[in-house]
Amino acid sequence: MKKKILCAMICAAMTVSMLAGCSSGSGNKGSGGSDDSSSGKDVTIDFWTIDLKASFEDYFNDLIEKYEADNPGVTINWTDVPYDDIQSKLVTAIAGGTAPDVVNMNTQMTLTLAGEGALVDLNAEATDEQKSIYIKDLWDSAKIGDSVYAFPWYASPDIMFYNQDLFDKAGMEVPKTFNEALEMSEEFYNKTGAYLFQPDEFFNILFEEDINVLNEDGTAAAFNTDKTAALLENYKQYTDKGVIPKNNWGDWDEALKLFESGKLAIVSSSGSSLSRIKDEAPDIYKTIAVSTPLTGANGLSRNPLMNLVVPEASDNHEAAIAFANYVTNDDNQLAFCKLVSIFPSTTKASEDSYFTSDMDTLEGQASAMSAQASQTSKDFSLGVANQGNIQTAVDKAYEAVIINGDDIQTSLNQAEEDVNKLLAEN
Repeated sequence: MKKKILCAMICAAMTVSMLAGCSSGSGNKGSGGSDDSSSGKDVTIDFWTIDLKASFEDYFNDLIEKYEADNPGVTINWTDVPYDDIQSKLVTAIAGGTAPDVVNMNTQMTLTLAGEGALVDLNAEATDEQKSIYIKDLWDSAKIGDSVYAFPWYASPDIMFYNQDLFDKAGMEVPKTFNEALEMSEEFYNKTGAYLFQPDEFFNILFEEDINVLNEDGTAAAFNTDKTAALLENYKQYTDKGVIPKNNWGDWDEALKLFESGKLAIVSSSGSSLSRIKDEAPDIYKTIAVSTPLTGANGLSRNPLMNLVVPEASDNHEAAIAFANYVTNDDNQLAFCKLVSIFPSTTKASEDSYFTSDMDTLEGQASAMSAQASQTSKDFSLGVANQGNIQTAVDKAYEAVIINGDDIQTSLNQAEEDVNKLLAEN
């Protein structure tokens, strides 16, 4: 219901924005319309981030101060917004005619708003030089058709944290793939009393096992296949035995709680999670070793990405694009990565020796492992609007089969029908 309300708000916001554009003559900036940054006027860029001020205020203040010094006449007004509020606040701002100019969003939010026409197409409005610095797979993560709606910013490649004591107790090697983990899970549970792993969100499992969620042009569901049915059946035999968790697939907080209590041997997360584990479960922290994450048939692991977008309703497209590109350039991303265990989205920064320079600490090993994992990782993006609702519809098949014990084919049929309805709305 909340998502339907949000979509309605977006549509209303876009109507307000278009009417305002028609009356002021400032629309269609990407096709030669007016823009304050190119008219010699002073420009104020409203810049929104998500939950970054508490830990990184000095970094952003310094970055902004330098940018303003290098770009006379440009003022950056920085606002930090809680994660749960960012999308609704943006929609409200657009509807009220006070849209920010540069906004921090994850890929799912980006694609949802892009599908409503609310974001600038950077393939059309950014320069070739601005676009050229990013890792191609990450640049394409916010792509719909031939349009790209975000500058990729910082990434959080999944790596594996595992409890070495539990593996020693079991006398077993750490698995490399989900299939290996499934086959080992019963013996591991019987020897240790702990789960070997918690399955990923079902939507992500499809990506990992090289099962297309949608057809090639993104117009219909494609996951309702014999291969998917067999996959669910395979997982079900282990959940029915109680040797892998039945509930909360893909719920990172639940997986971390199990890991910190010694009831889960493997957790996949970014390197930044180490500080939380160290604070909350110091005894478990001492048992941790790192490895590449579990992978499926396609060998790819998940790499959740944060982006910077420019709302179409911004009055300062050119200046906003220039600032977003600056925040996400090689030097600034590398500097940010040195403050927190994240990974850059630019080619040059990602190849910096910093990420492999410290192999003596667990944090340094996690950084090196992140660099390695990022080479075979991807933000699991469908490249269509409404991805959040599509994910929910796909995941309901897992809930029906694994949690409720419903028929596999009936559950997949229902999920397919639900996804096709959402695609028709797009």
